[in-house]
Formats: sequence, structure tokens, C-alpha cells
Amino acid sequence: MSKFAIAGVLSVIAAGLVFGYQAISSVMGPKAFYKNILLTDVLDKNIIAWIDGISSESLFNIVDYIITTPLYLIFIVVGVILLIISSFRWH
Repeated sequence: MSKFAIAGVLSVIAAGLVFGYQAISSVMGPKAFYKNILLTDVLDKNIIAWIDGISSESLFNIVDYIITTPLYLIFIVVGVILLIISSFRWH
């Protein structure tokens, strides 16, 4: 297996783990509700503060959409892209 394939499989596994964690945590506790984990929840506010300073409206919308996408979807998309890249590599 290539490095891209290994990284893609690990990314898809990470997506499953994050989704499973969200599902399990939604049924535990007194208030049972499902909450997505976002990049804004994981990263420090100082790290993502530069996004507010982006002058281009379209670029700001793209970056804002990415950081507010659920984390498991980001892992799935990155994993699938890496697996597709690894399928085109010749050995």
C-alpha cells in the first residue's frame, strides 16, 4: 500500500471514530441530543481568528464553510481524496 492509501484509510477510520464518539455521547447524560464536532470546537480561537481578517468575500465564505463543517465529514472527504490519489499512482 502506498502512503496515500494508508493515510486515506486512517482518515476514514478517524471519521468513523469521531462519528461513533458523537453518537455515543448523544445518548449519554441527562440531556440526550446529538451535537456535531466542528473544527471551531477543536481549534483554539486564536488559531482561527485570522479568518475574520480575510478581505475576499468568496474566500471568506469558503473557509468559513470548511471550519463549520462537521469533523467526520472533513475526515471522510480527505480520506476519499487520498484513496483516489493512491489509485492513480503507478508502482
